[in-house]
Amino acid sequence: MFRWLCACALACGFGLAGAHAAGAIELSVRDAATGAPLAATLDYSVGSTRHSVELAPDAPTTIALAQSGVAVLSAPGHHALQFRLEGAQGQLTVLLDPEQEPAAYSALAGRARDQPGARWLQGFVRRARDGAAIADALVRSEGRSTRSDAEGYFELELPALDDGDTTRASLDVDAGNAGAQHRTGLLRVRGVQRLLIALEAGAARIAHNQIGALDRGERAAGSDDGRPAPLARLQTPVGPLLAPGLAPPASIRVGYADAACTQSCCTGSCTNTCVLPLETYVRRGLDSEWIASWNTQSLRAGSIAYRSYGAWRVAHPIRANFDICSSACCQVNDAGTANSTDNAIARTPGILLTRTGSEAASAEYSAENNSWDDPNDGLSCSNSDLSCGNGFAGSPANGWPCLADSVGSGHGCFGHGRGMSQWGTQRWAIDASARRWPWIVDHYFNDSGAGSGQRTAVMTSPLALANLAAQPAAAAPGTLIQLSADADNTAGASHSHLLIGASLYRSGVGYIDDSAHDAPLVLATGSHAITRAFTIPPATAPGSYDLLLSLYLDVDENGTISSADLPLALATQVAAVQLIDDRIFADAFDGSP
Repeated sequence: MFRWLCACALACGFGLAGAHAAGAIELSVRDAATGAPLAATLDYSVGSTRHSVELAPDAPTTIALAQSGVAVLSAPGHHALQFRLEGAQGQLTVLLDPEQEPAAYSALAGRARDQPGARWLQGFVRRARDGAAIADALVRSEGRSTRSDAEGYFELELPALDDGDTTRASLDVDAGNAGAQHRTGLLRVRGVQRLLIALEAGAARIAHNQIGALDRGERAAGSDDGRPAPLARLQTPVGPLLAPGLAPPASIRVGYADAACTQSCCTGSCTNTCVLPLETYVRRGLDSEWIASWNTQSLRAGSIAYRSYGAWRVAHPIRANFDICSSACCQVNDAGTANSTDNAIARTPGILLTRTGSEAASAEYSAENNSWDDPNDGLSCSNSDLSCGNGFAGSPANGWPCLADSVGSGHGCFGHGRGMSQWGTQRWAIDASARRWPWIVDHYFNDSGAGSGQRTAVMTSPLALANLAAQPAAAAPGTLIQLSADADNTAGASHSHLLIGASLYRSGVGYIDDSAHDAPLVLATGSHAITRAFTIPPATAPGSYDLLLSLYLDVDENGTISSADLPLALATQVAAVQLIDDRIFADAFDGSP
């Protein structure tokens, strides 16, 4: 089955900031899942000169740079990461994704699937300065406790929740002379929440978990110390919904207050730069902006906005030494994740928003974008332009035209009115119409195709198809042929919920589908050869046919291509299949003399 998809190709290169003065970088490498220090190899180029440096896990490695360069960091058992290496970065920690999830994480995830109402905290306790494991640390929350093992790993089952309970809790970690931490603001949600706890010797550190939809106040994605982000250049969007071929950046530089990449900070107080794979950045942040217990359609919609805003900041860094900060001054990012948000992100890898077709859009959002300030709700409305009125989102004075948003009616303003309403995504997901995430994203960022001004962003695809062929290229109606193509995935993570569709086309005949062979596909990052079968219907007229192959994201999760699914890639080969008539002379040989 095939549906038309705009097929222009967009090239997205690896951008570098301008040259910086000579400077020394203190470079450390850690495992993104466990926080463990890694031995790694750094390969980088400055001008025409190439360098290779072996990095030890036990201490930072000092690297002197005369100017910016392109770097690739690799470690055994981990995915390599490309990023910008700049002398201005100073203290730099790079997080690498493991090729396989830690066994303890996978085991608990399996138990959680079998006990959907249960709750766990899980993670590692490590020394902040070097990532060394801290054993026998006491971990306490909600009246229950456990201790970390020799690898610093802990697992704590928590009391069950009543339906609708989204209250918050605290966590205490005490490792004696190695340090202690009191963490507040943990959202109590079903499933597994993962934390990396980084301790420093001395007085107990106090930390608060921010959740944008609850704690944002006057801060908001797109603002720095309350200042609105500059408007992006506007241009007619490419395609009706998905603009093809926009590769997301491989990595993002995030400002943190510690070398372990666990302490969030506003722009001026960030002392350490952490380089994260973009998808890891989204996983570490979505549960800190959206509420992890919300409907999965809301969480998936949120993943698009979160990823897009981060990718936009890569092209428009907020500071010379990092692209984005890690608190609600930018968008919250910390060392915690939740299985509900992880699962939502895994349905949308690499999908961004764009207005120009050539770069990610500044996808702003805030907690409650209704254009009415309830004087009795005690919430801070940071939208200075409430001209749209109750039941509408927007801030025309800031380039965001009024949007009819009925689910916000009667809910006081708790945000800036620009872009997506976080609470609105949840209400649309559980509304009687039960809107799916592509509709929610298109509603807030494109007014369902009728947007103007800043509300003109469309979703992009990180997938592409090339080198389409049929074997055999000449066949009779009623026969089975094999279709092949090269599929490219630049998402930074596997796409595990794809369907391969195909059609033949001839002017005067129209499209000929073979939905019985629409096939599921898991597409890892990089380029891969893919195939699917196609049965030519017996009654198809002979002649020359164009061949079309498409990749769809299975949005409605029913295993078949439908109008609810998103077309992510299309390849067309003109006159690729010749249908021949094999009935010539049949009557002469089979008839009576």
